Amino acid sequence: MKKFFFSLLIFIASLLLIVSIIFGYFFFRYRGWEKEFLSQINEENVIDREVIKGKDFNKKITQFSLSLKDVESLELNVQEVGSVILSVLDSYAKEGISIEEMYIVPSDSVWDIYVKIKYQKFSVWVSTDVNKDSVQSAQVYIKDIKVGPFSVSMFNSKLVSTINTGIADSIVTLNENGLVGRYIENIELTSESVVIKGSIY
Repeated sequence: MKKFFFSLLIFIASLLLIVSIIFGYFFFRYRGWEKEFLSQINEENVIDREVIKGKDFNKKITQFSLSLKDVESLELNVQEVGSVILSVLDSYAKEGISIEEMYIVPSDSVWDIYVKIKYQKFSVWVSTDVNKDSVQSAQVYIKDIKVGPFSVSMFNSKLVSTINTGIADSIVTLNENGLVGRYIENIELTSESVVIKGSIY
């Protein structure tokens, strides 16, 4: 009996040690990544609630929707796009969870978007890449979602596919219901802005 309890104790101690090592690895790896990430941030591309308050681009959207041109373009810079995304995420955030700020790294065809999510006293950076192929279409998609340096796809391989399906369905719904007053023909990602091209129905 003593031998059994001793073996059980060794097993529990080993299990706790393994869990502690794994937790420590993830914790210190994340902290190292966060320190490097924060040191490289370009403050001009940081979006928080103060930035949102100072952004009013309703005039741009109204002009885009009501223009008499057959084809019209709407160009939104990094902070304007970030303000829209941050506002949408805020509206979907569950109780106890808050969106602290957002950071965007824009480039031609790919935008990396980082969101700082806080739950009680804990906060983490979650990121994704928004991609647009070099063909004329309104379709954008993501390739991965990460928490710090860790890919969520490692744990849920279907999540990215589900999100991409949701993006595609949203664009179809947007066009079918005429929610912006124009048919969205193309979305272009550049190093400075998002350009949306829409035609009259």
